[in-house]
Amino acid sequence: MDLSSARPNRPGAFAWAAAALLLAVACATTTPDLPRLPAVSREATGELRPGKFVWGDLVTQDLEASKAFYSALFGWTYSDDGRYTTVFNQGVPIAGMVKARDPNRGTEWIGNLSVADVDRAAATIAQHGGQIETGPVDAPDRGRIALVSYEGNAAVLLVRATSGDPPDAHPSIGGWLWWELWAHDIDRAADLLVEIAGYQPEAVELRGKPYRVLGDAKVRRLGIIQAPPEVRPTWLPYFRVADTAATVDQAVALGARLIEQNERAAILVDPNRAEFAVGTWALETDRIMQDAP
Repeated sequence: MDLSSARPNRPGAFAWAAAALLLAVACATTTPDLPRLPAVSREATGELRPGKFVWGDLVTQDLEASKAFYSALFGWTYSDDGRYTTVFNQGVPIAGMVKARDPNRGTEWIGNLSVADVDRAAATIAQHGGQIETGPVDAPDRGRIALVSYEGNAAVLLVRATSGDPPDAHPSIGGWLWWELWAHDIDRAADLLVEIAGYQPEAVELRGKPYRVLGDAKVRRLGIIQAPPEVRPTWLPYFRVADTAATVDQAVALGARLIEQNERAAILVDPNRAEFAVGTWALETDRIMQDAP
């Protein structure tokens, strides 16, 4: 989804958001009476799907405001366990929220990417110029995890889930639709992700600009878009909606800020300054976010 000309250059807030998330993880792994990060799948599957984004965590300055915003926008419901809030979309757990510790820092969505070997994947990223921010560590219920970053800013949580990954399914309204990496060198980024997750890469064009699609033999998993030089690399989450224009109008009425919009998708900043995108999807017509051939 080519909205590259509109992507804002927000300073590297991810490091502060990541610190809050990993502080919650540390509590979960070292202090049994404090809340744990939940499993990424409602039912134990025992199956791993390397390369799949299996969860997302929002680190937010105002937890109650974030809950209210996304509940009104997507119909999400919540379950609170101490500092950690589990997000349910249509009754299915899909994400979590945690309050940021530093009131002067940013808010960020951090995706959880399934890999077969967290330690090896983290080491590979470090060997190719990325950073291991925290871990690898074992988080009860969630699994083996490590927070890593690419090109100094694009943070992702690597995970090998204890109970297995959730099954593949067509995206639900209000649920995860797509993840997109904004990178300065899309071929280098694609090569690195192929190495850590075993993707099959595809080179395509969107509106005349290069785009990389990564997936496996059955499912396309994510995209990589060229970030302008002035824009910091980052991961952008997309949520599926039934009507992009109507969702944008509702989001703006709820206090979000619109960055850019086309007929299929839009990039927004929520009231706590977390960037996210929304988009429509149809298997029959979407040539990017669809089942692999």
